[in-house]
Parts: sequence; C-alpha cells; structure tokens
Amino acid sequence: MIRHDKRVLGQASTLYEPGVDFERLRRERWEKVQREMATRDIGALVLTDQNNIRYTTGLSVMPIWTSYNLAHYVVVPAEGKPTIFEFILAAHRAKPFFEDVRPPQYWQARFAGKEAEQFSLGWASEIKDLLKEWGVADGKIGIDILDFNGFDALQKQGLTLTDADESLEAARAIKTLDELELLRQSAAVCETALYEMEQAIRPGISENELMGVYWHRLLDLGGEYMSTRLLVSGSKTNPWFHEAGSKLVRPGDLVAIDCDSIGPEGYLCDISRTFLCGEQGTREQKEAYQIAHDYVHAVAEELKVGVSFQEFAERVPKPPVGYRELWMPAILHGIGTDNVPPIVPTPGYGEENNWFAMPEGEFEENMVVSIEAYAGKVGAQEGVKLEDEVWISADGPVQISLYPYEEKLLT
Repeated sequence: MIRHDKRVLGQASTLYEPGVDFERLRRERWEKVQREMATRDIGALVLTDQNNIRYTTGLSVMPIWTSYNLAHYVVVPAEGKPTIFEFILAAHRAKPFFEDVRPPQYWQARFAGKEAEQFSLGWASEIKDLLKEWGVADGKIGIDILDFNGFDALQKQGLTLTDADESLEAARAIKTLDELELLRQSAAVCETALYEMEQAIRPGISENELMGVYWHRLLDLGGEYMSTRLLVSGSKTNPWFHEAGSKLVRPGDLVAIDCDSIGPEGYLCDISRTFLCGEQGTREQKEAYQIAHDYVHAVAEELKVGVSFQEFAERVPKPPVGYRELWMPAILHGIGTDNVPPIVPTPGYGEENNWFAMPEGEFEENMVVSIEAYAGKVGAQEGVKLEDEVWISADGPVQISLYPYEEKLLT
C-alpha cells in the first residue's frame, strides 16, 4: 500500500512550525561526506562542481555562471572545516559560516589567455600548500570537474588524484530529516507551477509560452530554475526528449512535461505529467496513459527497505510489447540536490545499449527516488510521460509528489 505524504511546512520559522534547521542541514551533509571520504581513505576533496560545493557547504553563488567559470571552489578535508575560495565580490556570502575564506585564482583560458597553463600551476601550488597544512598532501585527493590545465597542474604537483564522485553520491543517497522536508517543499512549489501551467493549456498557446507560465510561478515561490526544457505537445511527445519550442498546441493534443525543477535551497523536484488539450481522449492516448500510470504504481509497491536493486529489477513489471523500444532506460533514480543514487536500469537497456550498470546494494531507509515511465510506440502520433517521487520509509513506500493524474485519460 503506497501512502501519500501531505506534510509540508512553511518556509518561515515560527514556534509551532519550526521549518528547516539550516545549521543542522549543513553540518549533517558535511559529516556524511566526511564519513564517506574516510571509508575510501581520501584525505581531501577539491571541488569545483557547483552541486558538490552546495551540498558540502550550503554555499551557492551564481550557480549557473560558476558551473562553467571556475571562480568558486572549495577544498574539503576528511577532518575539520573546509576552505572556501570565493568569487572575490561575493566573499561576504561565505564569511558568516566559514573561518577560512580566500580569493580564488583564475586559470581558465577565458580569463588568463596565453598564461592559462602558468596560472593553473600557481593555482595547483596553492592547493598543495593547503593540503600540506592539513597533513594530507601525500594521501588520495578527490576531484570532480576540471579543465585540462587544472587537472594537469594538480598532477604536476605530484598529488595522488582520485574521483570525488563516489564519496559525494554515497553521502547524498540517504536523506536527513531536513532534506526530506526540503524535498516536500520543492514538490509543493513544483505542483503549484504545474497547476498554473495546466490551467493555461488551450489551443493556440505555444510550448514556449507554457514554459514561461511554469517558470514564472516556480520563481515566485522560491524555486531556482529548470535543468531541462522537456515540455512538449502533440507529435513532439513521441519519441520523448524533444524540447519546448514555438509549436502551437492544437485541439486534442497531449501536453507533457518533465519538471526537472530546482526548488528551494537547491533541492530537485523531478515529476512528470501528461495533460489533454480537450475533453475526450483517443483510444491510443488512453491506452498509453493507462500503461504509464499502472507501471509507476506497480513499481512503487515494490519499494521496500532491504530489497536488493537486482531483486527489485526482476520483480517490477516489464514494459508491454510494442512500448519497449522507446521505454525509459532507468526504472528509477534517486533525487536530492540533483539526480543521485540509486539508478536502477530497465532490464534490457544496460546489456544492449550500455546505459547504466546495475548498482550493488539495496534500498535503505530515507532514500527518495523518482519512478520513470514513458509509454509511446514507434511511429505513433503521441506518447505519455509520467513520473512520481517516492520516499522509502521504514513503514514502506510513501508518495511525496501529489499532483493528480489526468482523469480524462484513465480508462
């Protein structure tokens, strides 16, 4: 039995509605990362990926701009507090929370021109000096996203480099109480934006206009951005992964969205819904909708603490004949500050198309996942995308996403 989780607090702190404890949130995430580092014998992490920086420190400064301009990075020790290298005019954002805040060095060619290689060597030398202060320069140092000059410069310092991703993703997989609340808040924001968008569906409105309606409400309520433009109509719903454009919605069209929305404090809401522009769906539309709807619910019923990922993949229903070729490559993926473990591949995709490897391990208490379903036949006019978020609690699966389904398409 899938329960629905309707609990969600406001964002203002009061005596009776305490909301999120942000100091606890920051501390517990940071401690989770350090535990995973210790498990893998990693002395420090050099992080430039904005999601990783935000997860370990809570800091977010121009997250899209700094995702490709390396002007905001941190070094996290396995013990003790991180050192923050902050965009110089934004250093005041970090100083209330961290004692060691330093100006960054800029070595990318867009900043340094022909001196990029030399500047990167200076940057790497400063990083090594910091690691020496901590006594970890001879150990393993995790890195995430770097350009060639940055990676090469760290290697020339004689550092033993390893991947930071495994430690960070393992830390993200299990949610704290504050993270669960932020995921509920993100879902509430997303659902409100979805409602506004659904009300705007009519013949003649463009996909871009519908995106604008959704984005406007998302931002109004403290959301930050959508990481995709997967809002399409009519023939663009099949196959999936067309993106919003100038196409106009026509009478009888399906309108489908994969929200992929970064909500309050950077927490993802990843749900999908498909709507009908009209009152009476076709037989083909209803068949596809029912298949996707039933699949999501059947998968959710199998989400139990202690069930191995392999066993789970063998238990869940297989996509029906005729729909398998265009089915989603993953049954589900974890969510948090973005997509996180586990990612459980749809049987057949991993072996034939090398999409994802079957993860080791089992479902654990306080994982949160998004179940994916796309029902569309090759050559058909349209397809249906549905997706829901489920919290794996000690008492069984609990659905976090509460937006209603399109009753006009349920047979």
